[in-house]
Amino acid sequence: MKAEATISKEQTKTTKGRDLRSWIDEVEKLGELARINGADWDVEIGAITELGHHRGEKSKAILFDQIKGYPEGYRVLSNTLNTVKRIATTLHMDTNYTRLDFIKDIKRHITEVDYIKPEVVKDGPVMENVFEGKDIDMWKFPTPKWHELDGGRYIGTGSIDITVDPAWFLHLAG
Repeated sequence: MKAEATISKEQTKTTKGRDLRSWIDEVEKLGELARINGADWDVEIGAITELGHHRGEKSKAILFDQIKGYPEGYRVLSNTLNTVKRIATTLHMDTNYTRLDFIKDIKRHITEVDYIKPEVVKDGPVMENVFEGKDIDMWKFPTPKWHELDGGRYIGTGSIDITVDPAWFLHLAG
């Protein structure tokens, strides 16, 4: 059955202002979320994330909580965009796609963009937790060391890290 991705006015009203917590709730309702408590930030979160990633469309987004050495509620979310359902949820689209139908429809959406004028505000939820000066603590959050040979702990959000190999002076991206 082919799904048609049309975003109705009703969907726009219900998804406007969606934050990460509501995204997590939506994904959990779809059966696309695994919760893991008690993992270690030192390589364990990275290893579990990697194993989940390689499951492709059978994978789940993974929400880590009660991370070793951190208070409950300081969480790490990984594998957010591994499946068509999670990408479609993120883009406020129908979640009943085949991979091919999703690609065709996303191409259509990209070419028929309806730009929304930004609303400039003085404050908002993003400004609720601001730390400055000596209150800045880089270790406050359970930033994982993703892989055993990483040089340290990295916060990444679908990011790319560019480094230089000190022995060969090669620029590396990954």
